[in-house]
Amino acid sequence: MKSKKTKVAVGMSGGVDSSVAALLLRKAGYEVVGLFMKLWHDSTCSVSRENACCDAKAEADARQVAKIIGIKFYVVDAREPFKKMVTDYFINEYKNLRTPNPCVVCNNKIKFGWLLDFAEKLGCEFIATGHYARINVVIPDSVGKLENKELDPRLRGDDKEGYTGRDDSVRLLKGKGKKKDQSYFLAGLNQEQLSKIIFPLGEITKGEVRKIAKENKLPVFEKRESQEVCFIADNDYRGFLRRHLGEQYFKPGEIVNSVGNIIGRHEGLINYTIGQRKGINQISNSKFLISNQIPNPKSKTGKQALYVIGFDKEKNRLIVGEDSELFRNKFEIKDVNWNKGTGNEERGKSELSVKIRYGAEPIPCKIFEILDSRFEILDSKFEIQLAVFARAVTPGQSAVIYRGEEVVGSGTIV
Repeated sequence: MKSKKTKVAVGMSGGVDSSVAALLLRKAGYEVVGLFMKLWHDSTCSVSRENACCDAKAEADARQVAKIIGIKFYVVDAREPFKKMVTDYFINEYKNLRTPNPCVVCNNKIKFGWLLDFAEKLGCEFIATGHYARINVVIPDSVGKLENKELDPRLRGDDKEGYTGRDDSVRLLKGKGKKKDQSYFLAGLNQEQLSKIIFPLGEITKGEVRKIAKENKLPVFEKRESQEVCFIADNDYRGFLRRHLGEQYFKPGEIVNSVGNIIGRHEGLINYTIGQRKGINQISNSKFLISNQIPNPKSKTGKQALYVIGFDKEKNRLIVGEDSELFRNKFEIKDVNWNKGTGNEERGKSELSVKIRYGAEPIPCKIFEILDSRFEILDSKFEIQLAVFARAVTPGQSAVIYRGEEVVGSGTIV
């Protein structure tokens, strides 16, 4: 066995999940280092300024947990890279009328990119977080037989001699607790990253995590979940975008149906996303209905329920339709990350499924290459064909492809 303990950095947010992740690794005998990241927040927001103490509270909670479990603790200033890689991406996606997924980008570029590099400079071999997902390492035959191939050879002392955990051998799997599985947000990680990551909570549920925290007297055992977009304190996306983009991106225009009839006015295309119903202001008693259906008898105004189905950027028009017009049975993805290989080997296979947003049920699908005008394969794009129709397939969101419990790959919906 090794003469010294394996050193692991844990990204600690001050929440119960990362706190228990650090605790479990410490109890398992690893040398654990806690890293708390200071992230960029919107200083132009009054709520953000008023709640500046929230960051200090999170840091204090993480520091207290680190002291209780007996590990070193560092505060890391990640504000500049976070603003550049996550916040600016978020703003640019909305500017281009796409719906961004900042948590995915943060995981790829900050937590398991920038912070991983920082951890390695501290001499850490691995980084761990409180995500609910699992990593499984496939042992090549050339390495020799191990008693239990399910155990992670990266952490097994002499057993991992001659084996790096790379070469398409590391698999990302769903977390055991279905309600809290977070593999969707981690699907963009590559083999290099996965080979250096540990997810201590992958085999347990949120309820079990809180129980462990309480039994070990961690003061965060009842702490509430943090909000999804951490850098918008008041959760007002539109107000945030208005402050950072300016009024030119909120130019009013016409709302039209799928055949081009004007039925209302919008307050700026950037205020809308595919599938949205709220904020569609129809002209009273408009003679232009979406279809030949009669007005909704249950509505006091007689107006139909309408949803955003598209944008006409050139004419600054918002295109709306009935719910039935939101359904698609195929779409394209770009910037694809395959967990192994190039993805071409998955062509036409029927055992795959895809999630088009976090919280959605996986839909059986098949994947096909997209050819250019010369009938050559475009490596950066693939077509997803669904076994059933899906509602509101939204450009900018992540499509994550699974084979059972395993993440096969992911891409951005276009």
